[in-house]
Amino acid sequence: MHTYVDLYFSPNGENPLAIADRLRRQAGVSLIVGPHDIAFDWQTVEEFRTKLSAIHDALQGSDASYRVESVEESPEFIEPTTWPPTIVRSQPSHPGYSPA
Repeated sequence: MHTYVDLYFSPNGENPLAIADRLRRQAGVSLIVGPHDIAFDWQTVEEFRTKLSAIHDALQGSDASYRVESVEESPEFIEPTTWPPTIVRSQPSHPGYSPA
């Protein structure tokens, strides 16, 4: 099964990027690009309960709320892309510039 989580942030709450970092660190999920904010797969009810509990715990005190939707496996499912993307640390370069 696929479960999608939609997050709702409050301007009076914690910064959404800080929440995204906490979700990645504590719940092992990343925000994704697309119509939902988080997606995860599970096979057993125990897996679902464990992951949802970890997400809930990571959101504690953030003033963010969430909505959960689970759907059956489907051929239309597209693997989500994480957000924000990993930053590649390299020296900036430009084809028209070469350092002296």
